[in-house]
Amino acid sequence: MSCSLLSLPVELHLKIIEALLRDKDIEAHEEKQDDEAHEEEQDDEAHEEKQDELININHDLIKWSCTCSYFRNLLAPTIFKTAKLVNDEKSGSSLNAVAKSPHNVHVKDLHFIGSALGDAHSEEAAFSDTEGILPRSVDALLCNLQWFPSLERLSIRFDYNFESMDDWVEGLDLLAEPETPQQVLEFEASAAWRALMSRTFYALTKNKPPNFKHLEIRQLHSKNVSTFSNAAFHECLNHFEHLTLSIHGEDNGAGWKSNTTQEYPALMEKLDEYFFNHLANVTILSIKAPKEGPLGLEGMNHVPLALKPDQMPLLATLHLGYIFASPELIDFLVGHKDTLEELVLCNCYASTNTYSGLAINGVYWSQLFTSLFSADPTQLRRLELVEGDMCLLDYEGFTEEQYEEVLTVHRQDPERIALPYAYLDDKYGMLFYDEEESLAAFVGGEDQRSWDRLMELVERNVKEATKRERKSVELQVQ
Repeated sequence: MSCSLLSLPVELHLKIIEALLRDKDIEAHEEKQDDEAHEEEQDDEAHEEKQDELININHDLIKWSCTCSYFRNLLAPTIFKTAKLVNDEKSGSSLNAVAKSPHNVHVKDLHFIGSALGDAHSEEAAFSDTEGILPRSVDALLCNLQWFPSLERLSIRFDYNFESMDDWVEGLDLLAEPETPQQVLEFEASAAWRALMSRTFYALTKNKPPNFKHLEIRQLHSKNVSTFSNAAFHECLNHFEHLTLSIHGEDNGAGWKSNTTQEYPALMEKLDEYFFNHLANVTILSIKAPKEGPLGLEGMNHVPLALKPDQMPLLATLHLGYIFASPELIDFLVGHKDTLEELVLCNCYASTNTYSGLAINGVYWSQLFTSLFSADPTQLRRLELVEGDMCLLDYEGFTEEQYEEVLTVHRQDPERIALPYAYLDDKYGMLFYDEEESLAAFVGGEDQRSWDRLMELVERNVKEATKRERKSVELQVQ
């Protein structure tokens, strides 16, 4: 007995769509877990390539939508939810067609990925084609994002792999001095890859105001961009409610990391001037620094975190990656005690110079937790410390006596957290696990006691928030 798909109820069609999407989500989740399992073997470029693959639409749904107009209309909200744009005419024309169609209302996520020739191709005409690097059709889309009235997020990434000797001659230049504003403009006028960054961010300023609330900048390169100093760009930033910023890190092939250069800290120290001072409406902030250049603290190879207490007055959610606990972070958290609801620290470390390290203003985890507890953050309802690739209980470099000391404390207090300490190498800038400081803090217990006090406060806030919500529901029912 034959059964036409069209004869099935629409509810079942939607269930089939959900199943296809779920299969893709499971596959993506498994790939993500595999990535995490091999984190040490992957660099940021490999991770970003994997993220780009996950942007691609489910091809099964596309094939299904081609069968008839009914399924095309049914599947359109799913197929067009995420759109990808690159800086070539074909991509621009294709997305322009979507923008002028009824399907434009379905686009909620737009991912722009820009690419250009590296300086190894400086003799080729395309390297200096600063006009053609951003085709008119692509520029028009970036300048008119209101063409997608339901847009929620714009993601921007520039696909420059500086470690490729086939594309780049300079790569990571340890000796290059920070560029002056005039030099930045000159490079943007002569090199297409520099012009692409400037023109892309400038296009955003033409959206007055932007109709989307979430700006994501993936793998920000440590090259200055003239648009970052533009007042129109700062005004644009003031309209966003959610900013996600990840920073590109690398080494020069011989071991020296980004934080040993002059350009990297020069740009990172200006993130306040370029971004953070202009986020009046941001409630969610995510900053992921690279392992090749963690942010926070002062001292050799350290780069201070450009967060200040008076920035982002509405901030409720803060996610940080590869950030050192530092006086500037403590001041920022305390300064947002009345608004901060969620704090997630992933691959974050404390650092002192008691045993190792270069930081001249290092702090213990207990100092950060105690300062935040003393400030009484009444809205804080989630506090999470995500373990990274440095964990005391898995460390294999201890002597037999040290390992027995760890096991003894762990047996006596199985709930005790091994809060991580790390330091930067004085020559290469590498991030190393500080096993001595981590062991001393684990055995001493002060970090744990301060964490417990803060978690008790968080749990109290959760209970009080639940009571308020329950009472509000009861009043509405009445």
